[in-house]
Amino acid sequence: MQPTGAPTGAPSTLAEGPAPAVARGVPRPLRIALVVVAAALGANLLCATLIALGAGDTAWLEVARRLLMWAIVPPIAIALVAMGAMRHTVGRWHVVAALLCTLGDGLGAATGQTLVLLGAFIVGHLGYAIALWPTRRRSLAWGPGVIAYGIVGLVAAGILAAGAGPLAIPVVLYALVLAGVAALAAIDTAGFLGGLLFLASDLVLGLGLFVIDIPDPLRSIVVLVAYASAQALLALSLQQRLGLGREAPTAPAAAAARTTSR
Repeated sequence: MQPTGAPTGAPSTLAEGPAPAVARGVPRPLRIALVVVAAALGANLLCATLIALGAGDTAWLEVARRLLMWAIVPPIAIALVAMGAMRHTVGRWHVVAALLCTLGDGLGAATGQTLVLLGAFIVGHLGYAIALWPTRRRSLAWGPGVIAYGIVGLVAAGILAAGAGPLAIPVVLYALVLAGVAALAAIDTAGFLGGLLFLASDLVLGLGLFVIDIPDPLRSIVVLVAYASAQALLALSLQQRLGLGREAPTAPAAAAARTTSR
C-alpha cells in the first residue's frame, strides 16, 4: 500500500520521517488535567473500598462511583483542546475517541449493560486507530512486532469469547481492535506503554466479566488505574508528536535557530 499524505491540518512529519522536536516537560494544562483525573480516580476507588467494607451508605456510594466515571477522561480531552489539538486532524480524532470512551465509562456504569460499554469502546478505539494511522510506519504495527500484538489479541479474544455467550462476537471484535490500536500507538515510549496498559486494563475487565470472579475493589483498582494511565500516556504521546502546548519562539530565538541550522 502506498503511504498517504498527512491529514489536513496535521504536520507533514506525522506521516513520514522523524518525530518533531518536543517541548520539555508536560505542559501545564495537561499537568492540571492529570491531577484532576488522579483525584477523581482516587475518590472512585475510595467509594469502591468503602462499599466492599460495608462502610457508609452503599446506595450513595454507588451513585458517587457512577458520577465519577464521567470525570476520568474528560479533563485530559479538555487539556488537549486547550493546547491546540483541534487544529490538527489527528488531534480532533483523538479527542473524539476520548469522548467516546467517556460515553462507555459513564453509560456502561449507569446502565450496567456490557453491550453498551463494548459498543462505545469499539467505536472509541476505532477513533484512536484513525488518529494513529498517519504514523503507522513509525509504529510496531508496521513490522514484525504486529504479529505479537495479533497473537495477544487472538488469545485474549478466544479466552474471553468462551465465556461471553451471546456477546462472543462483539468481544472478539473488541479484542482485535484493541490489539490493533496498541500496535499503532507503539510509536514512542508513552504510546507503547499506553497501549500495553489499555490491553491490560481491558483484559482484566473481560476476565472479571466473563471468566472468573474478581472481587471488587481489586478489579476496580487494577482496571481503572491501568485505564486512566493509558489515557494519560496516549495523550502525552499525542502532545509530543504534535508539539502541543509549546510557546511560539521569540523573534531573536527564531533568528538564532535559523543561524545555527545553516
